[in-house]
Amino acid sequence: MTKLDVIPQIVYVLNDALSLVPKAKLRTDARLIGWYSEFDPMFVAVQSFLPDVVLDKDEAIEIAMEYLDEIGWYLGIPTYPDFCL
Repeated sequence: MTKLDVIPQIVYVLNDALSLVPKAKLRTDARLIGWYSEFDPMFVAVQSFLPDVVLDKDEAIEIAMEYLDEIGWYLGIPTYPDFCL
């Protein structure tokens, strides 16, 4: 599975300032954090608000998990993602 393969499954795009970003502004250096959801994986793209700054894997996972928990996406306790691209 590559980043290009999962672009259609990206539901949210966030930056490290915890702001939603339009999907059209998704950068190639964004981390794609994914969970199995129902039938297909669901991805959250996380990128820095600063140009040319790449987030590390752990920071991107933490931002994605916190956001999904905040909006009530999890059915209970937040789970660790199944994918990190």
